[in-house]
Amino acid sequence: MTGQNTQETKPLFERLPQTIVPTHYDLTIQPHLNTFKFNGDVNIHLKIKEPTNKVVLYANELEVDNAKVKSNSNDEQKGTVDYDKEGERITVNFEKTLEKGEYQLFLKFVGEINNRMRGFYRTKYTTPDGSEVRYGASTQFEPADCRQAFPCWDEPNFKATFDITMITPKNLRAISNMPIKSESDYAEDKEWKVTKFDRTPIMSTYLVAFVVGEYDFVETTDSNGVSMKVYTPVGKKEHGQFALDTGAKILPFYADYFNIKYPIAKADQIAIADFAMGAMENWGLITYRETALLIDPKFSSMDTRQRVAIVVAHELAHQWFGNLVTMDWWTDLWLNEGFATWIEYLAVDKCFPEFDIWTQFVADTFARFLVPDALKSSHPIEVPIGHPAEIDEIFDAISYSKGSSVIRMLHDYIGDDAFRKGLHNYLIEYSYKNTVTENLWSHLAKASNKPVNEVMSSWTLQMGYPLVTVTEEQSDKKRVLKIKQQRFIADGSADDENLQWKIPITVFTKSNPKKIAQQVLMDKPEMTITLDNVTEDDWVKLNFNSIGLYRVKYESKTLARLNEPIASKIISPQDRLMVQNDVAALCNAGHQSFVDYLELLPSFKDEDNFTVWKSIASNMGDLSSLLEYTTYFDEFKRYRLNLFSSIQKKLGWDAKPGEDPLSAMLRPMILGIVGKSGDQDVISEAKKRFQRHIDGDLMDPNIRGAVYVIVARYGDEGTQEELRQLFAAADMTEEKVRLLRAMGQAIKPKIIENTLKFIFEGDNVRMQDSISGLVGCTSSRDGRDLVWKFLQENWKTLVERFGEKSNFLIAFVEYGLSDFADEKIASEIKAFFESVNTPIIARPVKKVLETIHMRSEVLKRDSKAMEDFLKKQQ
Repeated sequence: MTGQNTQETKPLFERLPQTIVPTHYDLTIQPHLNTFKFNGDVNIHLKIKEPTNKVVLYANELEVDNAKVKSNSNDEQKGTVDYDKEGERITVNFEKTLEKGEYQLFLKFVGEINNRMRGFYRTKYTTPDGSEVRYGASTQFEPADCRQAFPCWDEPNFKATFDITMITPKNLRAISNMPIKSESDYAEDKEWKVTKFDRTPIMSTYLVAFVVGEYDFVETTDSNGVSMKVYTPVGKKEHGQFALDTGAKILPFYADYFNIKYPIAKADQIAIADFAMGAMENWGLITYRETALLIDPKFSSMDTRQRVAIVVAHELAHQWFGNLVTMDWWTDLWLNEGFATWIEYLAVDKCFPEFDIWTQFVADTFARFLVPDALKSSHPIEVPIGHPAEIDEIFDAISYSKGSSVIRMLHDYIGDDAFRKGLHNYLIEYSYKNTVTENLWSHLAKASNKPVNEVMSSWTLQMGYPLVTVTEEQSDKKRVLKIKQQRFIADGSADDENLQWKIPITVFTKSNPKKIAQQVLMDKPEMTITLDNVTEDDWVKLNFNSIGLYRVKYESKTLARLNEPIASKIISPQDRLMVQNDVAALCNAGHQSFVDYLELLPSFKDEDNFTVWKSIASNMGDLSSLLEYTTYFDEFKRYRLNLFSSIQKKLGWDAKPGEDPLSAMLRPMILGIVGKSGDQDVISEAKKRFQRHIDGDLMDPNIRGAVYVIVARYGDEGTQEELRQLFAAADMTEEKVRLLRAMGQAIKPKIIENTLKFIFEGDNVRMQDSISGLVGCTSSRDGRDLVWKFLQENWKTLVERFGEKSNFLIAFVEYGLSDFADEKIASEIKAFFESVNTPIIARPVKKVLETIHMRSEVLKRDSKAMEDFLKKQQ
């Protein structure tokens, strides 16, 4: 187990042996929603390859009895069950040896329908009129919680088929991976029914799903004849229409792209009221958090629509890449997630070109992983996973965002035709089987005739990424660029390991800004690139469209020349945003002074691209949370206001007729920043609009989030009460989350304390939404102190409530504690988490400590220079 000191005494984790292999499960499940218990029985068809007198399989928090085994010749013998709680397994012992051959193992079991959003768990909802609380139940098995619902071989490479039967009250829907085969009365109780489902394809246990509850649905058939339904809460049928229309376009797009038919008869999607992740790709029944699937045609923001399109595209991609072909073990999880994260953008770009989604990829996915991956506590994309308890740690920005950025770079390197051909051959060869990363590389290499494995392994097997430093020499009409690579480390320290990469380097220049002038594969520490016919004053930029996984450090004169193509917007938005993003990172690492960054930003004053602003806003947010710890924060706020005010005036408060969706997403972001920077006109207009909203003149959903934040920030306890009333009245999770994010952003400490109580005490807020509220509270210096105090005082309760393996614990640590800038607090954090011994947060704590160290170093190094610069601006 990671982070445990008792390792010596514990047996090392071992996967189940391949000497006994399940081929089919006959599973019956009966949930009792009044007692939160379920009972079931399973008949597992086995192949036993070596004589044995015991069968070991997974079961966790289940009581298992009535064990018996039957051979093909109908010999039957009873077994006794031993439990290994630590290993989450049972051993079924038999007196007589089971010889090689085929058997059926029968087990009965009972378990709890838990409230931790893992395994088979309960979900709480109210009737449409809000008068009555009711319960349903749903499953979340990835990575290793199928064993909480029935005894099974719960590892991805024990694939089998499943016949699932559910016994449920007649008034509830029973839904599973496959279409319904039959429904009949339950002999023992006429109020109940028995629903049998068609047999599944051969698949891994983590993709099994079953749901019971009250649902409405909308349905359609895609252009290939696949039946599609979106299940919604009762009375909200129309909230499923957007996801249904999107899914019906995307599913055939993938069938065509992979050149393989969707493998089963239905592709259903369902919104689950309580849900820990964003969504889960169970084959034929994808489960979602409500905010990732439901769109209110009147009151959902553009931002939410885009998110739903992206998540639907991600989960549908998994139906082939993940479900049809599955990683052999969790070490290759990145391949599932990285691939789906890359292709979701391809699909959304085809269906919604107006989102300019590839530019957003650079800000949300590419630039996102560059931050944690520059820390020494990062990990390679391919992580050796032993114990399944370690799996949750790698559902992170490295697996998803770096993984997809690597795939994007590879796709660009070999071209779309070779990529599709290699992908198709790979999916055909490993259909219904398991695979490892190298198998994909070899198919792509064969299709492209390029050294894919060699180039890619430097990106997937080492952590981190390179900084490419450019120095210039001029000689008769030629520009000579000397480039060298070294690992980029967030705090600027040297790379002891001297890691090197194979980097596809692209260069483009002023004379042809839309075309690559030169492309080389950099496979050594230093090299020279000679550019013909480029004059001394021409700008030169590396990394066309920001596809290569590297940061660039230019000499000051080379960087200064880029001001002009940024201001005139002649280079792509991807390139504009990464110039400032790289400079900000170099300043954080001490390669440059933050004054350089502040001097660069005025080139962006006339910027009109949503995504470029989003990236600037993110870097300014980081800088802002740092400068709060100085005496010149007010001067910084004035600088920030000056930077963002022209775009704010251009956008105004209200949508223009026929404006593009990106303006609708940019407006609230800019309003929020300008409001937080102290613009009195914006603050008073926000207060007016909030008042009108409360009086029934409802605000445009796109600007609600910004208005809530501004009024919460400058409001009093009365404002908070109004926000809480709106929260209680909201029937869309999207609106509840908007309000939660705003509540804690008050300036007054007492209000922040009350918000934390509101989030975590009683049942005002669903567990899944608590992180949104906590993040809001960290938006100020006082708020961060209060969140840290809160986590210390309540850690034990949080671990009990969410479960010690919960991803939420990771989020509380990373989002709650990363913005400090004081080594003293870092020591407190370290000491506290050493004392509580929660293994899952070992890596996140390291990440937080490293981030705080880096931030405190920036202040020591650059604070004086920034103060002088900002005071001169006034």
